[in-house]
Amino acid sequence: MTQGHAYLRTHTLSAEHLLLDLAEAAVELHGIEAGDEDRHGVTLIKQGGLSVVMTHLAPAATLTEHAARGAATVQVLEGRVRVALDDEEFEAREGYLVAFDSGVRHSVTAIDDSTLLLTLGGG
Repeated sequence: MTQGHAYLRTHTLSAEHLLLDLAEAAVELHGIEAGDEDRHGVTLIKQGGLSVVMTHLAPAATLTEHAARGAATVQVLEGRVRVALDDEEFEAREGYLVAFDSGVRHSVTAIDDSTLLLTLGGG
């Protein structure tokens, strides 16, 4: 991360309790140089089998098909994405939350410039 991004560079990843400013984190995430990458992210929380990652996807960028070991959610903070499962495909836009049981194979593709909050439970 670049030196100018104090919030993302200095916040604690685990503690008895955490209060995070998602709007500030999103602003800083958008300011991070992604180089040639069409996506980039930062871990906000990592403790007790729980990980929370904020991810930015450029239009058409894809989180390729995968399955999480534990339950997982994808919250669309900005933009629109297409979520594909084995036998179903649907669109999720800003304000939507998609939940997956452990082991459910899925992919996520940005339709628009999108910011996602990924929550991954231990499995």
